Amino acid sequence: MSEDAPEAHSHVVIPEPVRDVYLMAILAMLDEDKSNRAALSVTLQVAGALVTGELIGHSRWRNELKAWLATIGGDSDVISDLVSIVEEELAEQGQTHATHLHLRDAKFITNYAGSMQGIAPQGPERPLWRSRIAEVQGWSLGRAQ
Repeated sequence: MSEDAPEAHSHVVIPEPVRDVYLMAILAMLDEDKSNRAALSVTLQVAGALVTGELIGHSRWRNELKAWLATIGGDSDVISDLVSIVEEELAEQGQTHATHLHLRDAKFITNYAGSMQGIAPQGPERPLWRSRIAEVQGWSLGRAQ
């Protein structure tokens, strides 16, 4: 290549991922809940996988994560302070818009099993789960049953 050739792909602009406006509105309502008790049962399709659980606001997720980290940190505040340290860094960087959603009692549906009561979803469960909003390919209200 010659030195006078333009730089390859200098015109490429990577747009910000499109987020579902209805899902964003629900997240905003959950984030506005000052009692930190609001939740909404949802099922999400993320990276081809189904995840079901209670959609909660960021503040509630942060508080529950701090409490969970405190149980594994023993007498040390280092682990439980992790959430505050990360949030301070994000604030310094000016990151204020929501980029992630949060589920509690999340269940990954990997298979269905038949029983006397019918067909039930199977898969691992997690007390707290976080995903980038832009990764959600589809969603519905209610837990997968």
